[in-house]
Amino acid sequence: MAKPLLGEILVEDAVITKEQLNEALAIQKRDGGLIGIILMNLGYINEPTLVKYLALQAERVIKSE
Repeated sequence: MAKPLLGEILVEDAVITKEQLNEALAIQKRDGGLIGIILMNLGYINEPTLVKYLALQAERVIKSE
């Protein structure tokens, strides 16, 4: 089973839009870096949201194993 991606989880939960994710992914492709940090730097999410969704992502990874 594929590992759940942070950006996709954020879009599924309507925290960010698909367009915002695509912008962050373009920056990641160009400059490198972690998608969560890029989303924070763009102002689309804050640190508590990032921490919450990283924990949620980790839960889903564990459940999928």
